Amino acid sequence: MRDINEIVIHCTATPNDWRDGESTASKVAEVKRWHTDPKDKGGRGWSDIGYHYLIDRDGTVATGRPVERAGAHVLGRNEGTIGVSLFGGIDSAATDQFSDNYTPEQERELRRLIASLKDRFPTIKTVSGHNQFAAKACPGFNAPRWYAGKPERGLTGSTTIQAVTATGTSVVGLGGAAVGALDGTAQTIAVVFIGIAILGLGWILRERIRKFAAGDR
Repeated sequence: MRDINEIVIHCTATPNDWRDGESTASKVAEVKRWHTDPKDKGGRGWSDIGYHYLIDRDGTVATGRPVERAGAHVLGRNEGTIGVSLFGGIDSAATDQFSDNYTPEQERELRRLIASLKDRFPTIKTVSGHNQFAAKACPGFNAPRWYAGKPERGLTGSTTIQAVTATGTSVVGLGGAAVGALDGTAQTIAVVFIGIAILGLGWILRERIRKFAAGDR
């Protein structure tokens, strides 16, 4: 048995109503066809479906490739991982929230599946998303933050950025009024202090954006 230490979450990048009314098994069979058909027929030419598990919109969990075998879901990171794919996620963004693209049933069963796999393989320490290892939106949310139960807010949801924006607006508004009430040297000094305050706020904003890009949200 291979050493498994991580679960990587994916999406099938299909519409929410894709093959509506069909069984989960038939949907899995279609994904398997995408993965196993020869390249000259539009497939990828793999030996089996790339994912180990797939979760349908109604929460049905289906098995794909046996977990005893390395999957084909993250280039360069298949050997020690289990790939779990959610049906849906088309046109999603890496900054979306889970609920933007998936159902409550999918979330419930994904958490149950992760818990079950961690019980079965105590060596699993990490839950990741495909977008952490490739320039892709998949699975369409920040998997570590979702799993940790932290708010999956975007850049504009940062409380630091909101505070800096509000402070900057106040500085400009109040400063402008103060400058207008002064003249001569006092006016020049006021303009200099306002400029220094704006530069300081700009530095804070730049650092917040830099940390956000590095994954500190």
